[in-house]
Amino acid sequence: MHAATFPVRIFDVDCFGELRSNVLLRWLWQTASKASDAVGYDLDWYGRQGTMWIIRRTRGEWLAPARSGDLVTVRTWVSDIRRVRSQREYEVSRGDALLARLATDWVYVDLARGALVQPPQALQQALMPDGVASRPRLPSLASAPPAAAVLLTRRVELADLDTLAHVNNAQYAVYVEQMAWDALAARGWPLDPRALDGRPRLAAHDLEYFESAQYADELAGAVWVTAVAPEAFTIDCQLSRGGQRALHARSTWSWPAGPLPTALRSALAALSPAPASPP
Repeated sequence: MHAATFPVRIFDVDCFGELRSNVLLRWLWQTASKASDAVGYDLDWYGRQGTMWIIRRTRGEWLAPARSGDLVTVRTWVSDIRRVRSQREYEVSRGDALLARLATDWVYVDLARGALVQPPQALQQALMPDGVASRPRLPSLASAPPAAAVLLTRRVELADLDTLAHVNNAQYAVYVEQMAWDALAARGWPLDPRALDGRPRLAAHDLEYFESAQYADELAGAVWVTAVAPEAFTIDCQLSRGGQRALHARSTWSWPAGPLPTALRSALAALSPAPASPP
C-alpha cells in the first residue's frame, strides 16, 4: 500500500465549498504514479520502454465532502492484474473519517504501436508483491440513449488536455457533471449555485472511457435518467466523437436536505425513458 497526503486549497473547492471531483481524481492519478515510483518503476522507466498505463474506467463512492483547509490522505494498492489490465483501489480519508472509496481500471499500452500489451512479469510482481491475482472484468456501461435523452455538445478546449494531448480522464468528470445540470435545466430544473442547502451532492461516479478526445473536437452528448429514489437519482451521460463512443458515465446524486423537491422530480421524470406498456 502507498499513501499520499494533499492539502485542500481554496481553489480546489466548488461554489458549495466542497472538494471538486476532478481534483480528487487527479490526486488518484498522482498517487498511483508515486506508488509505481516507490516500487522502482517511475516515469523515466516507462519512457525508456515506450509504454504507459492509461485509465479505461474510474468508479467511486463519495461518502463525505472535504473542504478548504483539510488534509486528505489517499491510500492505494493494486488488487488485480489481467493480461493487459490492472485494477487499483483507493481509500480517501481525513484523519479517521473515510471520505471516498474508488477504483481505476488501467490498460498497459505500447505507445509506438498504440496497442495493448502485457506488462512484464517483474512489473506485475512489483505491483502485487503478495501474489498476482485477477478477477472477471465488469460489464460495460455502454447502452443506447433513449428518446427522452437531452442532446448536447461539448468542445474540447486546450486546458482539458493531458501530457498525451487528449482529454484527461479527470476532466471528463467536469464534462458529465455540467451536462447533467444542463440537461436538467432543459427539462425545467436549473441548478442554483447559491442554494447551499437545497442542491444535489455527488454520491457516485462510474466513468468508462472508450476513445480519446483531442483538441477542438466537438463531442456529441446524450443525457438521461436511469433511476430515481426518494432522496437520490442516477443520470447517464454518453459522449461520442465522430460517431464513435468516447465515454459512458453513470453518476448518482443525493439530496442532503431530504426528499427530492417536486420540481426536480418533474425534470427527472422528463429525462427518464417511458415505462414499457403492459402486455
